[in-house]
Amino acid sequence: MQGSLPRDFRKVFFRADSGFYVNYILDQDVPFEMVTVRYGDPSGTDAVRVTQAQILHRMPGKGPRISEPVIGSHGGEFYTWGDYSANLFEHYGMWGSPPGRPLFDQAAVAIVKNPGWAESYEHPAPAYIEGQWVERPDNPRKITIWEWFDIYGIINDFFVVMDNYVIAGRP
Repeated sequence: MQGSLPRDFRKVFFRADSGFYVNYILDQDVPFEMVTVRYGDPSGTDAVRVTQAQILHRMPGKGPRISEPVIGSHGGEFYTWGDYSANLFEHYGMWGSPPGRPLFDQAAVAIVKNPGWAESYEHPAPAYIEGQWVERPDNPRKITIWEWFDIYGIINDFFVVMDNYVIAGRP
């Protein structure tokens, strides 16, 4: 799960998710790990970003080729992930210095591949009540929080894999 969980839970609204199912999961005895976004903070996945120039230079034609095209969000037909992503980056707004966009989901998946690309710690599971995170410091239920991502390791691996992809076989 990915969320804008700051160091101080009370400062964030978790707009993308409803409190009902988040709280249900947070109260279950199952492993729960959260990858932080933390807009503008170097400790979250917001810091794992690429520029439009990087994508337009490195991604066209990358990845496996499919026989039936995917229709792009901004029109066009695409036969590779690289061409599709380049088109997305041509139309996306960029921000920051230098202007770029975070690869939130890529960072989350990358730590499954290599947990050494981020730091983690256990934290008492909070609750999400009326649009706000509420700390529960005495909660014995712990969740794992991931932060401080190896930006260069994750981005480099992304481009290396796109240059040298391997189609996974069926089990």
